[in-house]
Amino acid sequence: MKKALLFGAMFLCLAVPGISWARALMPGLPWSVYLYEAGRLLALLAFVLILFQYVLISKIGWIERGLGPAALFKLHKMWGVIVFVMILSHPVLLVLSERLQGYTSPMSPIKILGVLTLVVLSAAALAALLSRRLHLKVQTWKMVHRAAYLVFPLGFVHSLLIGTTLQKGPPRVLWLIMAAAYLAIVAYKGLKAFALNRPS
Repeated sequence: MKKALLFGAMFLCLAVPGISWARALMPGLPWSVYLYEAGRLLALLAFVLILFQYVLISKIGWIERGLGPAALFKLHKMWGVIVFVMILSHPVLLVLSERLQGYTSPMSPIKILGVLTLVVLSAAALAALLSRRLHLKVQTWKMVHRAAYLVFPLGFVHSLLIGTTLQKGPPRVLWLIMAAAYLAIVAYKGLKAFALNRPS
């Protein structure tokens, strides 16, 4: 039941930006434009999955009891790879689309923020995926992997200030709800860490 609730919430959150994106898509456009739109969609869906990555590793009691630590870690790892590929595909498709259409959009502070988000996510993901091959100590890769907590606020600002999908309506409301959920998770983990480290 708890697993169904978790996956149901995830699919609902994915559907909101997905449907909004699809409704705004115009038929009859050159396929190079659809490449650009596909890149936008991947970023929107990946951002939703990023929030659920925090949910999986937050060690919230009812979720951990419902799925079990081993299953949560497996889902976290699997979704992490999927999110990483989706985020990497986002700028690739955008740039490829622009090249095919014969133009290059100028770099802006908002785009630089997007690049920074990608760099932080890449560092966190590669630290986890390649920790054994790089012979990283557990504490080292965990410290680097925690950088993933910067991905959400960076990506939140980037996504909210660029494009049209999140400017109004249900997608924007969802983004604000996800921001509140992210802050609640960070506060929960912070309070839990403080309680564990507090001298008795």
